[in-house]
Order: sequence, then C-alpha cells, then structure tokens
Amino acid sequence: MTSKKPKTRLKLNARIVSGPEASDLDLDAMWRLRLDYLDLRLPEQEDWQRFCRFCRKERTVLALFEDADGVLQGYFTFTFEPIARTGRKALLIHSKYYYVRTAARGHPKITTAAWRLLPGLLRRYGLRRLYVIAFAFPTSFVSLSRTFGGAMTIQDPATPNWEREVLADFSREQAGADWDPEAGVIRYQSVPQGENRPVPTGIQALQARYEGFNPDWQDGVSLPIMMKLDAPTVWSTMKTNLRRMLR
Repeated sequence: MTSKKPKTRLKLNARIVSGPEASDLDLDAMWRLRLDYLDLRLPEQEDWQRFCRFCRKERTVLALFEDADGVLQGYFTFTFEPIARTGRKALLIHSKYYYVRTAARGHPKITTAAWRLLPGLLRRYGLRRLYVIAFAFPTSFVSLSRTFGGAMTIQDPATPNWEREVLADFSREQAGADWDPEAGVIRYQSVPQGENRPVPTGIQALQARYEGFNPDWQDGVSLPIMMKLDAPTVWSTMKTNLRRMLR
C-alpha cells in the first residue's frame, strides 16, 4: 500500500507596505489581481483611480503576499480609524480589499501578517475597543460571521445602538454618494465573481440571513457589517492558524 505524498504548500513571503508610500508597481499588481475576481460596474480607469485613492489613504497599510518568484498571490488592506463617541473610545479596522488566489487560500502566513500589526496599534492608539468593518457580499459575510462568531448589521434590531450608529456614520463617510441611508447599504459596487455558486447546506442559514438584510446584492449592493475583535476571537483565530501550519 502506498502512502499519499503530502501536499506541497505554496511558499509565500509577506510584505507590509504603508499605503501612502505604496508604489505604482505594487498598486498595479494588486489592481490587476482584483480584476480577475470582479465583474466591474465602473469603467476601468475610474475604478483604478478609486482603488489608488483608497489604498494610499492615511492610516492605511497593505499586506502583500508574493511567491518565490515575486509574483503577487494575494493581499489585504487595513485602514485604521480611531474614534471617541459618547465617552467610549474604539479603533475601527476597515478591511476594504482582500483578494487571494486559490493556491494561496488558507495559508497561515496571511493570518500571521494581520497579527503582526497589533503591537504597533497598541503603541499608537493605546487600549481601545477593536472593531473590524467590512462592506460585504454573501461569501465574505458568511466567512467573517463564522470567524468572529457573528456579524452586526445596521438592519438587525439586535445590534446595539452605539455600534449601529458608528457603523452607519463610518459607511456614509467612506461610501459618499454610494451610501443609501434608508436601506443601510452601499450601492453601485462591483460584485465578486462566484457569488452565484450553489450554497452548501452548512451555510444556507447564514446566506439567508444575509439576503434578509440585503436582498438586492446581485445588483451591486454591499452590506456594511461590524465585528468585535476581542480575546476569544483572537484565540480562536490563532488556533485555526496553528492547525494550518501543522498540516
């Protein structure tokens, strides 16, 4: 009986870049990778300008993951927004762009790179409540809900008022004219490819929950969501990352 050969893991190098200092070469590679996973709703030049403007915002970092040949295999962006509202301080971590090629998905170095940022955040912003904000389509909503044990939305009556108001204000500031305050969603967005794939049984309830909040997502409507980054979530994610490293 022959044993199966262990699967060879793609070698990745992680590089953290300050958004305002990002080169045109890096941004071009990021943008072109993104085009492989989106059906654009905007002309390419307009989308490129929006993309560059966001990636180069203040308090934004880019995490780039390249293979042994220096080819970009994935990336994420984080923008950090410290706030003080009604006596409560918090740090909002906005994950605007996150794209990873199939061969690199689930790689432990991607998660590790995110945790590398935490010591610097503590030094710069001090102890604050941490929240992750994303403008989600179904796949990312399901993934983030499972990672964080749930996701808060503006439409959900169970969302606390403080979090709902913060999420609505942040969405309005970021989305500008694309923000729909009555529905609590962001319109005129490009839909990621593959969102129409059949939904596995195990996530049908989360998919239905998403569609209850945002039934028009197929028309390019994204849903602002908010997750609290607390100690149990950090520990759970670290355990998942450890299992991936030991595979």
